Amino acid sequence: MLTSNDILLVTGGYGFIGGHVARALHDRGHRVRITDIRARTYMELPSAIEVMIGNLCDAAFCARAVHGATAVLHFAATMGGMGVIHGDNDFIIYQENHNMTLNLLSASITANVQRFLFASSACVYPDSLQHSGDEDVSLKEQHVWAELPPRPQGLYGLEKLMTEQILNQFSGRKLEIRIARFHNIYGPGGSWRDGYEKAPAALLRKACAAKILQSSPLNIEIWGDGTQRRSFCYITDAVEGILRLLESDCRDPVNIGSDHAVCIRQLADLAVQSVGLDPAGVRYQYVRDRPLGVGSRNSNNEFVERQLQWSPLVTLADGMHRTGQWIATEMVKATSGLRDAERQAALEKMLESQLVKLKSAGRTFAILLPITVQQARGHSPVSRVFTDVATDEGVPFGFGCVAFTDTSFPGMPTFPILHRTHLDIFGGEVIPDCFINQDGDPFLFQLYRRFGCSHMITPRISNTVGGSEGARYEKIPVSGWTFRPLDTATSHIETWLRLHCPGAKRKLTVDIIIPCYRVNLSYIDAFLALKPSTTCTTMFIVIVDDPNSPSISELLRKYAHRPDVRIRINRQNSGASASRNRGLKESSAEWVIFLDDDVTPREDVLVQTEMAIRSQPDAAGFVGNTLFPVADTVATAAIHLAGVTYFWDIAGKRASDTDLPWGVTANLIARRNVEDGVEYDRNFPKTGGGEDIDYCRKKRDFSLAHGGKGFCAAPNIVVTHPWWNHKRRYYWRFYMWSKGDGALIRLYPQYTYRQSAPNGAELLVMCALVTTAGCLCSLARCSIPELLFSIALGWRVVLAVFIANMLHDLYRHLWRDASRLREINMSVTGVALVAAVMESTLIRLFSEYGRLVGMVERREFRLIGTSFDWFTGRAGDGPKKDENRNRLQRIEIWLVLVAVAFFTLRSQDDQRIRVS
Repeated sequence: MLTSNDILLVTGGYGFIGGHVARALHDRGHRVRITDIRARTYMELPSAIEVMIGNLCDAAFCARAVHGATAVLHFAATMGGMGVIHGDNDFIIYQENHNMTLNLLSASITANVQRFLFASSACVYPDSLQHSGDEDVSLKEQHVWAELPPRPQGLYGLEKLMTEQILNQFSGRKLEIRIARFHNIYGPGGSWRDGYEKAPAALLRKACAAKILQSSPLNIEIWGDGTQRRSFCYITDAVEGILRLLESDCRDPVNIGSDHAVCIRQLADLAVQSVGLDPAGVRYQYVRDRPLGVGSRNSNNEFVERQLQWSPLVTLADGMHRTGQWIATEMVKATSGLRDAERQAALEKMLESQLVKLKSAGRTFAILLPITVQQARGHSPVSRVFTDVATDEGVPFGFGCVAFTDTSFPGMPTFPILHRTHLDIFGGEVIPDCFINQDGDPFLFQLYRRFGCSHMITPRISNTVGGSEGARYEKIPVSGWTFRPLDTATSHIETWLRLHCPGAKRKLTVDIIIPCYRVNLSYIDAFLALKPSTTCTTMFIVIVDDPNSPSISELLRKYAHRPDVRIRINRQNSGASASRNRGLKESSAEWVIFLDDDVTPREDVLVQTEMAIRSQPDAAGFVGNTLFPVADTVATAAIHLAGVTYFWDIAGKRASDTDLPWGVTANLIARRNVEDGVEYDRNFPKTGGGEDIDYCRKKRDFSLAHGGKGFCAAPNIVVTHPWWNHKRRYYWRFYMWSKGDGALIRLYPQYTYRQSAPNGAELLVMCALVTTAGCLCSLARCSIPELLFSIALGWRVVLAVFIANMLHDLYRHLWRDASRLREINMSVTGVALVAAVMESTLIRLFSEYGRLVGMVERREFRLIGTSFDWFTGRAGDGPKKDENRNRLQRIEIWLVLVAVAFFTLRSQDDQRIRVS
């Protein structure tokens, strides 16, 4: 007696009968383990069921599968309807099925399995008893031996009969044997459109397709003349019979089938009625040149009724109706993602049954290797990887790309291994004709990566001809293969999958590009620990911009082996823009995330990125939310108050905006798979400043011109940026930013406006020039008093610029716009806040001075006095008016201070004159 603690192994557990039996055993409280060659099923099995994917033709796999099992229920087989069980497939069917059973039987005996249930077939009965289709033939279990030597139906039936005899050799001695001979089991969850289906599913599919197509007249294909007679047993009845047999003491083979036969024409009428059509309006097309099977077959259930008290309960009409409803649902699923023309073609294809010609179970792979490559360590992991891919992604076995680990080019997927499935998909073409002798390997790897089906294996090779260094041949790369060629091939695969494996879905590809000068491993560890969702695949591209960094060796040691990490080292310090451009060239993803090498991303960055992309798939990109730690010192608070970090968290400030002006590259997402020619302009400073705005505007303009959107706010994509220089003051950074972003004024005149008054830096330079001119004039006239007056007034005028700007900032931050302070993440108050406001003035003036110096160096003299609208018109005239108002107010304060200084000096001079 089997108990709830016993492990029951069900082979073919993702198949039709095996799947239903596994579910029923689980529902009755048994511990169930299933095996199958691939994880494809029309039924969702309980998660508690243990799953093992592998080939039972592998004796080692059988040994692992039966380990610890008390009973084995063997349903796995190469089989199907008449589209499969025909003479052309006889030898393959016999060989594969016999090998599976012998391996499993041997492993079961070795593992001391107690009970072995074998799924036999009505095909074991002699052909001679089943020729006539004029009357029903009631087949009893003992009729197997009605003719000697026995002549079952084809090698499929002979293999089943031979296995029965082999099992009988062990019955009662080492195993308790149970044998069920199935007679045309049908119902939901079985094959219905791949050529492996049996007559009920085939006819129901054709009826459903004809109903949807609404062709006139309604034509339905029937193999043969429709007079062949069969009995059909519904799956729930069959499962009940199997479970009773498993628990019984019956050691003889038993029929599991219905004893009520119909002709195929009657079955077709039932199929038509089951989908709501009138058989009178259907024209049957009889195809007489296809395999037909025997003339008549019907199960005799007298023995099974006595032994198991079992007989079928579900009528054929009821069973066909239930199955028809299920097939109609599956048909909707299979065609819902197709375009109209594809859907029409798919439905028309479903009106016909397929004749399947099986191939040998041996694995057919193509490995693209030049003969000079050495040190290949064997291909044994390859089949396992393809099996795992099929299991994890629900694709056919062989779909995907496997690459060796190339010691001469770490991280690069070289020498891909393809199954012949790839050739079937592309009509015998391995790669497009545009490839010559470069880029084909990564093309294939990145192509299947978009479906989560690219993997690198541990066996290593060394390419002594090519690799990452100079080759002994002329390398001819293909420009732009990551754009149209890759997208075209991806679309081709999607179309193939919709027809052959509609459950398989394309993944979103997102790469993270990290230009890295500091090579701080604590930050890099956090980047490379990020995890995408199961519907997204990510590669990390680290561009090291300091070839002399002492941390490079440790970085390579820790991460160079990872197939999802690509580390590239610049030959010299090229700057952030050049490094990001190199990262873009290394990427083949649809989207890229730019992250600064010193930010700390939130753990869900990749998940939030995917959610943002899927919600706005036509965006040019997304601006993430870059936060700073709380500003708890005067220096850090001053940085916020100076306004130089305003746009870092613009995504949080304008969370619903679908056309943000721009975003900082510390946390920026951009669409990559559009051939827009946009990259970071290397004319901007190496350290940054303006290149992010320029990049965003160009990407945005291209997107809008082609029907897309701009950069959308993504407030949930959060990273934290540390305070620069460990919170120590360092104004040079802001000077260089402004020196670079001043170039935007010439590049984007549409976002430029002339100010009503000079800014602080311009005023300082003007004061210095006027003071210098006054001093020179005094010297020319040899007037010492005038010279001293000019010097005294000059430094007071310059000082007045600083004082006027500080006074205005104190007024602005602490009085006029005091409510804005609540939006700033800082903790300084009181005197410290006053000091921070005053220091923010110095930062702002230093930034303005950098912008002025940049214009002078670029000889953009006419642009002095103009400003760039950082909001690019998205905020209206408000920011421009606000800036003009601030400048005018500062000038007014400055003029008052200058007047006071002038009259004070003049009064002092007059007093000295009177005294003298």
